[in-house]
Amino acid sequence: MICRPLPLLLGLSTPVFVTPILAQATAPAALERLYEKVACETAGQSFTGADLRQRLIGQAGLTMTGELLSAIESRSLGQLAATSKDTALSGLLASTIAVLSTPVLAEARFLLTSQAKPDARARAIAFLNGDTDGISLACKAASPPPPPTPAVIVPQKEPTAKQRGLILADSKNDFIKPARERGFATLGFEEDKAADTRLLNASLALAIEPILFAKPSEATEVRWTPFVQYNRHAARSGREEVNDLTLGNSFIFRNPTQPGRAIGFGSLAFQTDDAAKAAVWVGDALIDFPRVRPCTRRDALGWAMRCNLSIVVDYADVQDPGDSQKLAELDAYLRGGMNLGLSAEQAFGFGVITISSSYNGRYDITSRKASGGIFSVGAGLRPSAGSNISLETRYTRGTTINTLVDVDKITLRLGYRL
Repeated sequence: MICRPLPLLLGLSTPVFVTPILAQATAPAALERLYEKVACETAGQSFTGADLRQRLIGQAGLTMTGELLSAIESRSLGQLAATSKDTALSGLLASTIAVLSTPVLAEARFLLTSQAKPDARARAIAFLNGDTDGISLACKAASPPPPPTPAVIVPQKEPTAKQRGLILADSKNDFIKPARERGFATLGFEEDKAADTRLLNASLALAIEPILFAKPSEATEVRWTPFVQYNRHAARSGREEVNDLTLGNSFIFRNPTQPGRAIGFGSLAFQTDDAAKAAVWVGDALIDFPRVRPCTRRDALGWAMRCNLSIVVDYADVQDPGDSQKLAELDAYLRGGMNLGLSAEQAFGFGVITISSSYNGRYDITSRKASGGIFSVGAGLRPSAGSNISLETRYTRGTTINTLVDVDKITLRLGYRL
């Protein structure tokens, strides 16, 4: 058995299976493909006939069999190619005939010198057998650089228009907060100590995600948000109800270069009730500095702490007070105040416990009749830190900001946010 590897027989490290690039083609085409593998560094550089034979054999895509190895070793490859029905061997013989028969001036970069044999086929058979004496290849000029690889241009996909979603939260002031810090829109039962009764309550603010108002610069960005806000706390025993339906537009102003990365928030809205009895035009402006809060993101004994502080100015033009006795005493008001909040949360095996408190206060600068403030504290349970569902109990006391109704109540409510 012949065990000698092909590279030792040919003097090459050519793979055994190579896609043939010299098939039965015309001589110039065969030469062009062959000489792409023969790089001429300088003019006058030469290659021997043995080099040329090795390249022809190595690029013919021959399948190495015992018969082929024996023919190469015994210097009878030419006879095997002449009698074999193997297309690769037939192509090798045809390519050799074409290369050795090429006129001297047929290729600009090479000069082929060979011995004179009257029969081109016989000369090719002898060449493949190993009779390469008298055949050489001389470079007439250096090889031109290969053409640059064409750049692959991937067509840019058109950006997919993001479908605008909704924000569902406790109040319109939540629109400036990150999604995981927004209050929950709620529906629940409450025990009103002042009215001595248990009734349903609802609190929610619904808005389209903030829409870009103008092209942002490096320092500023302004977005506007159409919204609807609803608060309803039913009452009995002659007490006033909290019944506030507000429709309007809010505006969010961000200045990333401002110390504390200030966020400005304002709204213009029409305030009524679900029976459309009241009619009050309201406007407010709020500024918040999330990066300068003393407890923006702190941990204490495993509890994640958050707090907020906002300065607020608001104005109202009361055209119809509806059922509100306090609004009936007012034509208009201008107020200043603040919103304060503090919360903490910690994860346990059964869910996430949250504890929170807040105070929203307004001081009537003009008549002091519209002053009010409301305080609340509560605890809640969520399935996970990022969950949009919450079950909580809350105690609220004070005077509501919009309707100026006195409340003193304990509430159990189910919350959801988007």
